[in-house]
Amino acid sequence: TKAVGKGTGLGLYISYGLAQDMGGDLSAENSTEGGAVFTLTLPLRVETDA
Repeated sequence: TKAVGKGTGLGLYISYGLAQDMGGDLSAENSTEGGAVFTLTLPLRVETDA
């Protein structure tokens, strides 16, 4: 953990890449209350009897 404004952003880049590799998405938006809201969406795999 680094001080505010001292990070490289690499963690978000890696997280976004992992989400994409799994068929999902990672998005961010400003929160109306300040700060940010991150949403991680991953597909649900449902197994069925073959």
